[in-house]
Amino acid sequence: MKTISPHPVSLVRLLASVLAVGVVGCAAPVGIPEQLPDRAQRMDHGYLYYFDGAGGGTAKKNWAEGVRDGLLAGGYPGAGEMFTWETGDGLMADQDASVKFKRAKAKEAASRIVSHVNEYPNPPLDILGFSAGTAVAIFALEDLPESVQVNDIVLLGTSISRNYDLTKALKRVRGHVYVYTSTRDRMLDFLMPFSGTADRKFDDPGAGITGFVLPHGTTAATRKLYAEKIITIPWTAAMEKDGDYGRHFNNVKMEFIRDQVAPLFLGKRVPGLPR
Repeated sequence: MKTISPHPVSLVRLLASVLAVGVVGCAAPVGIPEQLPDRAQRMDHGYLYYFDGAGGGTAKKNWAEGVRDGLLAGGYPGAGEMFTWETGDGLMADQDASVKFKRAKAKEAASRIVSHVNEYPNPPLDILGFSAGTAVAIFALEDLPESVQVNDIVLLGTSISRNYDLTKALKRVRGHVYVYTSTRDRMLDFLMPFSGTADRKFDDPGAGITGFVLPHGTTAATRKLYAEKIITIPWTAAMEKDGDYGRHFNNVKMEFIRDQVAPLFLGKRVPGLPR
């Protein structure tokens, strides 16, 4: 991906054009449905924390309806919640929020996760992140004690920089970090050089385009962690059957979550999973 210098004058016009392309065909953000009546029983089978993307994350406006319905349709047996980290001032304010702000929110999430694990130490704990929410999810992992192990992580439309050092976060992951990528994602490929990544880099593409790469000068231990823990799943035309055409918001559609994401949390293979 070529790097383009930020140009504040063009940003508003650019954002409008990208959103017009990226959100067409997606359901409008809606309030989160009420908790399931069998939530108490589900708590014993697993728990999932969802970190929504910029511009969402609240009961009033979020991208979570497809996530919730897709997990249920895919047979996910546990319960879960959406952790609100956003500023409440809209997409660009959330994306542009400082790393300090995002890390403060991540620390709150980590504290909540620790409390949950203390109360429910045995059921598996998973994390799902979307767009800028992937950065907060990763920061939250870093704030967990190593004794708290998250089972699996799925990252969609990842807008943290691809060179971000995941060493500390990966030490808190028992299973894998699944990273869905797409070179067709215009929100990341076209907008990111202007807006900056969720971790505020302007010279480093988002990992959601082609995946994470090893930071310069990493140790053998880090290389081993990356090789064992990170699984990158590139977009393929076969995903179109689930409404995923490689665009940014396609990953949170119900069908995609049902067929591509829910199986990963159940320990099953998905069609695009590298062998």
